[in-house]
Amino acid sequence: MEHIIYLLSSYKYLILLPLAIVEGPIIAVVVGLLCSKGFLNPLYAYVIIVFGDLIGDSIVYMLGRWGKSKFLKKTSNWLGFTDAKLARARIFFEANPNKTISLSKIILGVGVAGIFMAGNAKVAYNKFIGICLVTSALQYIVYISIGFLFGQAYIQINHYLNYFASLSVLLAIAIIVFFFIKSKLKKI
Repeated sequence: MEHIIYLLSSYKYLILLPLAIVEGPIIAVVVGLLCSKGFLNPLYAYVIIVFGDLIGDSIVYMLGRWGKSKFLKKTSNWLGFTDAKLARARIFFEANPNKTISLSKIILGVGVAGIFMAGNAKVAYNKFIGICLVTSALQYIVYISIGFLFGQAYIQINHYLNYFASLSVLLAIAIIVFFFIKSKLKKI
């Protein structure tokens, strides 16, 4: 964490975009801290973080939509994403794109899978990026504000975000395993 603070305070906006593409929430909290200390302009930092988050989301979306490699296909099959299940997911994404994509972005640790599935379900890119823009804009106002107000406790905030992300991933895995076992029991 100290390395990120050093990079941001030294290289400022130049390093902020790549960091925001890879890891948005904790970077936004750290940016809030640096804004409170006068190292960064909150408006510039906010725009760069939201833009970086949209770039990252777009990359994952494109992998889901156009990634036809054997690895992605094997991974999808191994996780139990059959063509029938993907068709059902596509229907769900088409019926509830706002909810599905927004929740994918908000729930830490599950976001990449949800965004990947949005691409795989072939949600229209204009609709996808619009929902991501609104969600990211609101989400990063909160994260930067947290960093600005409680920046001194960034290590503790990172600790809780890691716990929340881990819990979200475990919950998602438990749900996937539950439905996998349920589908296997139906076949018996």
